[in-house]
Amino acid sequence: MQRISHFPSVISSGFFALAFVTSFSVAQQSDTTTSLTPTGLSITPSDDKAALIKAKLPQEKPGGQVSITIGDKVLVLSDDGKRGDEKPGDGIFSIKTEFDFEAFAKANLQLAEAHKGEARALFSAGGRQHIGTRRIVADGEHLLFTDQTGRVEQRFHLPLTRDLFRVDRTIDLPLFGQPLGVPTGGGAHRAASIPHSLMITDLDVVNDPTRTWACRSPNQPPVGNPTGEWTYWRLMENIANGTASTSDYIKRFFDHWNSVQTINNQNVLARPLVYQQIIREWEIRSGGVGAPLLPEESPFRLLGIVLRLDLRGERGVYGGGEAGEGRFVFSLHDGNCNNKSKTLILEYKVPIAGCTDVRDWAQKWVDLAGSANYNDDLAQLTDVFTAAGANPAAPNQSAIGQIRTNELLPGSPGWELREFVLPRIGGAMEQTTVKQEPQIQHNNSSLLANFVNTQWPSLIGPPPAQHEITPFHNSINFLAGAAPAAVLWNVPNSMLTVPTTPSPNTPPPATVRDDALFELALNTCSGCHVIETGTPFAHLDYNTPVGQPALLSGFLTGITLPDPRNPAIPRTFNDLARRAIDLDNAANMSCAIDGDIAVGNLVLERLTTPPRVHAVH
Repeated sequence: MQRISHFPSVISSGFFALAFVTSFSVAQQSDTTTSLTPTGLSITPSDDKAALIKAKLPQEKPGGQVSITIGDKVLVLSDDGKRGDEKPGDGIFSIKTEFDFEAFAKANLQLAEAHKGEARALFSAGGRQHIGTRRIVADGEHLLFTDQTGRVEQRFHLPLTRDLFRVDRTIDLPLFGQPLGVPTGGGAHRAASIPHSLMITDLDVVNDPTRTWACRSPNQPPVGNPTGEWTYWRLMENIANGTASTSDYIKRFFDHWNSVQTINNQNVLARPLVYQQIIREWEIRSGGVGAPLLPEESPFRLLGIVLRLDLRGERGVYGGGEAGEGRFVFSLHDGNCNNKSKTLILEYKVPIAGCTDVRDWAQKWVDLAGSANYNDDLAQLTDVFTAAGANPAAPNQSAIGQIRTNELLPGSPGWELREFVLPRIGGAMEQTTVKQEPQIQHNNSSLLANFVNTQWPSLIGPPPAQHEITPFHNSINFLAGAAPAAVLWNVPNSMLTVPTTPSPNTPPPATVRDDALFELALNTCSGCHVIETGTPFAHLDYNTPVGQPALLSGFLTGITLPDPRNPAIPRTFNDLARRAIDLDNAANMSCAIDGDIAVGNLVLERLTTPPRVHAVH
């Protein structure tokens, strides 16, 4: 039997498993899904209209079966030596099914046109570590994938025409990066622009004279429209949606800092200087202590508008609806455009659902880069989730998901991050837990050790970071009511039973134990905002000089730094590049269903679709 490329070596741990990691959801009768992670994938034509698909699934019990639901069909991949499976119990699960080779070749041609040989970043599947590069280029009659991860280079050749598929000729497939097997369904392909589609900080936007209350120079009051649609005032007014005056709504929000807040049985201490330096000074500028706040005296300036489509879907413990989130990031000033140490992020769940509607939503954000009326077009998109009544089914009919703040104002004992949500009955925002953050007293404790020891498979994956910090662990309050910084999350080695075998996500010398602690820490609020990513607590810098676009953290733009628990391990991040790849994939989803195309193509698409990040930030 002839083969194209080489079937990836099956390594359940170690760096070489990196290049073959992806996942898909197994549809169950219940509402839950299970994440599977092939570490090898191939397709072998069995005749003109059928193929054998084989997937190495090390997380599944050898000799068993895995079911995938496509439309109204339940398809079974088996490792029992029957129905095309070559060897029972070897961990390679197989299915022989109808397959459209012409459609597969067309999909490969689309990839050739979209990538044009440009090198793109590679990320650990479902993770946030930048592990290498991928180059996709037409090479004669084949599409050549060249993956470079560290010192390891792997190549895969995919046919560009129907007649290159041969019966019993196995084609090994690259994993993670983009779906394979089904032609894309999006519009004309344009690569996502980070500054125009994902992290919008251009001064022409954040200083829009009709939509923002903008700082142009220090020691001067803001200018523009104090109630413009992108101002903190208007956005809070829309969230309140008539439940209170905007002034009272904002005052009640900041009143949380005036007294101790008991969140998940943790006492979050009062920080009254926050209220005094924001609301009291705002009142004084508005006419005197106790006066209604005036929008033209607002001390918040817009730093950026952020698309988080990568948080779409139901798999995350935190993210938005099927279309992810849209975010507005503000920083605090003293009323005269002199920076103060606080940022505030309004994070909205985009009220869009369904594959084609989500794809169209993604395409509109990609198309912004070519807009002749950029701010107007952007405003139409942001209005979808910020407008009063944007989600009639939600509290206050608002699409707000959560508001997060971080702060170190003069007199505060240290950095602190808080989170707020609307209660189910609506009304005012309420303080809630910060997600994926254990309470600080559990750091270096036997309780945290027990969590890591029992949850390390979900911490490691792959895909990694599928764990959840729950309100209670072992009947003890576990999830935090606020996140202090900086915190080095750790557990003494003597308390750990996690394996010290090579990690499946990070190159040597990283072990499973190293990565379990890393994923725990990276996904906390305090870790992501400081020690794990080398960030001074704000990914959009609150201290950016007035008149300049927001300074972005290295975590967003690209940085390599040593693991703080094991400096021999480098950790590389480039999260905006990861989000751009995800946006490209979303804007070109096929949205095909059973009946539109052979079901085998849909199985292949499912197997090669990159898993989404299971994250807060």
